[in-house]
Amino acid sequence: MNSRPKFTPEQIAALQTAYKQAIYEVYNSGQTITLSIDQEHPQLNKLMQQYQVASWAIVTAVNPYSQPLPELENRQRNQQLQTYLQRLNLSILPAVGKDCHGDWTPEPSFIILGIDRQNAIAVGQKFAQNAIVYGAINQPATLVWIGLDNGR
Repeated sequence: MNSRPKFTPEQIAALQTAYKQAIYEVYNSGQTITLSIDQEHPQLNKLMQQYQVASWAIVTAVNPYSQPLPELENRQRNQQLQTYLQRLNLSILPAVGKDCHGDWTPEPSFIILGIDRQNAIAVGQKFAQNAIVYGAINQPATLVWIGLDNGR
């Protein structure tokens, strides 16, 4: 299932709200860095300085185009994403996207350290995502939509 479904305006609005309110966690050496959209994250800035990078993105491969898949298929998709990112020789750490209300299953993800916005969008597109989370040092985390326009 990699064809983008056609969403109603109401469905798009609900997805945008859910993604914007989600909690994103990054795991590094036993430490959890919690991220929220439109907020700056000093702990993440320190991590970026440690890796000597200026930008980052959080991308998942699970539930393509926000369509739930069985757990096994999602695990396989995320393994494919990890392999793809490792082949590109990108620095990655495990991450997860969580619903702030606990209504949907947390989505395993990766934070990609040092990736620019254009390449991060390309990864999100390759793995059939509606959006990615992107940020730069000393800047707030942003939600970047990837063609969520009802198929137009």
